[in-house]
Amino acid sequence: MGDKMIQAVLAILQDWVWDARREAYWPSSIELYGKQIGFLVYLCAATAVIILLIGLYRNIRVWFQGKYDQEEQSFLAFILVLIKRGFKNIFSRSFPKRLSYGIGSGILKRKTMQNTSFIVHSMIMVGFLGSAIATISVTIHEYLFHEELLVGPLYLLLNIGADISGVLLFCGVIMALARRYRREKTYYERAGVEDLVLLLLLLWISISGFFIEATRILYGLNNLPIDIYGISYVNIDFEITSFIGFPLALILGPVLSANNSIFIVHAFFYLSHLMCVLTLAIILTFSKFFHVLAGLGNIVLTDVNKTKGQVQFSPDGISKIEDFTFYQLLEASACMKCHFCHNYCPAQDSGEPLSPLKVIQDVKNWGKRQYGLMGSNKNVDILGEQSGLTQDVLWACVTCYACTNSCPHLIGHVDMIVGMRASLIEEGKIPGTFTTMLDSVYNYGNVWNQPKRERINWLKEGKLPKIKKSDSKLLWLPGDTLAYDPRNQKVARATYDIFTKTGLDYGTFGDAEKNDGNEMRRLGEEALFQHLAEENIKMYQKRDVKRIVTSSPHAFNTIKNEYPEYGGEFDVVHITTFLLEMIENGKIKFNSDLNYEVTYHDPCYLGRYNDEYESPRKIIEKLPGVTFREMPNHGQFSYCCGGGGGNMFRETPEWVEMRISEKRVLEAKDTLVNPQNQGNGNSTKKILLTACPFCTSMLTDALKTQQLEEKFEVMDIVELVNEAMGAAPASDESSTKQFS
Repeated sequence: MGDKMIQAVLAILQDWVWDARREAYWPSSIELYGKQIGFLVYLCAATAVIILLIGLYRNIRVWFQGKYDQEEQSFLAFILVLIKRGFKNIFSRSFPKRLSYGIGSGILKRKTMQNTSFIVHSMIMVGFLGSAIATISVTIHEYLFHEELLVGPLYLLLNIGADISGVLLFCGVIMALARRYRREKTYYERAGVEDLVLLLLLLWISISGFFIEATRILYGLNNLPIDIYGISYVNIDFEITSFIGFPLALILGPVLSANNSIFIVHAFFYLSHLMCVLTLAIILTFSKFFHVLAGLGNIVLTDVNKTKGQVQFSPDGISKIEDFTFYQLLEASACMKCHFCHNYCPAQDSGEPLSPLKVIQDVKNWGKRQYGLMGSNKNVDILGEQSGLTQDVLWACVTCYACTNSCPHLIGHVDMIVGMRASLIEEGKIPGTFTTMLDSVYNYGNVWNQPKRERINWLKEGKLPKIKKSDSKLLWLPGDTLAYDPRNQKVARATYDIFTKTGLDYGTFGDAEKNDGNEMRRLGEEALFQHLAEENIKMYQKRDVKRIVTSSPHAFNTIKNEYPEYGGEFDVVHITTFLLEMIENGKIKFNSDLNYEVTYHDPCYLGRYNDEYESPRKIIEKLPGVTFREMPNHGQFSYCCGGGGGNMFRETPEWVEMRISEKRVLEAKDTLVNPQNQGNGNSTKKILLTACPFCTSMLTDALKTQQLEEKFEVMDIVELVNEAMGAAPASDESSTKQFS
């Protein structure tokens, strides 16, 4: 008896592994039943396809209202350009990285791994894709391979994988529904009806899928028993690998004993499953979930090699849908309402009316309103209360790039905002302080409304070398703020001291230096930016400049990323990178033990725009006697100082709850001053370091308004390097100088 049992078990295992196969099990009666409903199924499928195509047209039509690559380009010529660009992008080296970024950050929400949303979206997407692959495999098995594909181990793996996918989808949807009603519902929360409909459809797709499988297995259990070595055995026991479908079939067995009952239940779940899938396809093109298709198009068609430090917009500005480019309207459709841009935006966090998410949604919705299926087809101004894109919204942007940096599809929020600012300037709708700043650049070549002859008045002793063609090829650009702002003049003197002590061979333009144009372009004053860029490039080329060192990250970004389009190719580095080079090659030597505790604020134009995070931190590591503490928001997720995009010169609106810079110094206080962060109790000073003149001024002012001067101080990293080289600590002076 024992041998027979072993032989039976081995036979069963052999059947399980090698004789397992996907069987339909249905007799001819169910085929006849299928024909009765076949017409309805095909009719519904055809209707869904037609509606799907209409939805695609509704969205794609808006994109083609935007500007093509060339002004006079025909529609067909532009289509060929898109096809060519698509193939070029797909086969480019950077495409796999961008595709993985879009999938990882967008679909799976990799950017919030510390949040349960990552788990929820991962479960839903993996579960849905797994279920779809299983369904497609079964279709291919039955119709192309005549039920000869899914056999043996392959079928067993499909069984297990399909049920795992179904469980992931079901659990992911349940968790999403729970999160949806557990969180506070605000205007910016994703609690819309379309979200609920999608989740309920996915929920039923997962549930009905299990019942479809269970009824199929149940029919086999009821109709195909055999005998092996005297032991009763059902030759589809391998279906137990369907660990949800098989137990469910056993549960349904006593209830659905008759085959006709099984057929009816199977048909109900099959048809409802199919209807939900078709409804899902229709919803895809008529809701925010169109971002799945638009996002893929955005990844394939947009320029994968675009320099993120370069603003791209029409010099004529943006005031209508037709003023946007094709690619910008495509980007707007790719918005998935993930709220990353909104959550990371420092302007909205401070109480400004700006939300990067709402800007993109307003652009998308206005496009559909004008050129959707029921659109007016009128070229109507997009700027104003009618669209939500008001002056207060657009001027609040600090161009910190946190929005695009956090966006799964890398949507160019800043490009669109700057383009619309350009139209506001054309209409004269600009804050008075910005007008003063622009006039100052026109008249004096600097943003501080100060005479050119006073540009180097910060140098009390010594002589600032001027660069000549026959002399040094290294040019130092202090910039406007180091030259005229009293607080930053200390940074200029510290830089001069370092260069003098090390015997550096360099030169400057002295009082002939002009503004680099970064803020002009971000304000939308493109003509002035182009004028400054061309003038500066001529000056650099006339003196045969080979390398440029800038004290301002804003100047560094513009010269590096935007001057090349005007013929200005230069080797440009930020002062932190240059100082690190001098430290590592031994030109800078430290002889003072500082005994300080410091934290570091990443300037947006050095960090997010140009990925320079390491040089400042390496300098801090090499400073003797310095204890470094990292703030929670650092690196690419660093908080802004609030001075970018011209906002250093913008009056604080009354609706701002707390300035961006004040929020940042409070975070620095928590890092440096709170008892739990006390490490070196013998430190003589606590310092918030940065590497940008705008940041230094904004954070210094915020320190005073928050009455934290006694707790810690704000310094540029250059000042600390100079002090570690033996210079006396700089004395406190007045904060940011205003227009006079």
